[in-house]
Amino acid sequence: MMRPMTEFDPDRPAKVHDRLNNRTFTWRASLGERITVSRPRSDKVEGTVRWDGLVLDGWKPIARSH
Repeated sequence: MMRPMTEFDPDRPAKVHDRLNNRTFTWRASLGERITVSRPRSDKVEGTVRWDGLVLDGWKPIARSH
């Protein structure tokens, strides 16, 4: 289950879901420098994040290998 973007830490790696393209990709901490939180508007879902033309709407941590 995906966690809300309000809990997302862009400085940590994670699996992130892009609502626009309905795909999940691996987020690297270096990508966090370009992230901006979207402003809620009537045509946008609150809690999403716009990044590089994508609409991010959930994330989950990457399990650390031992």
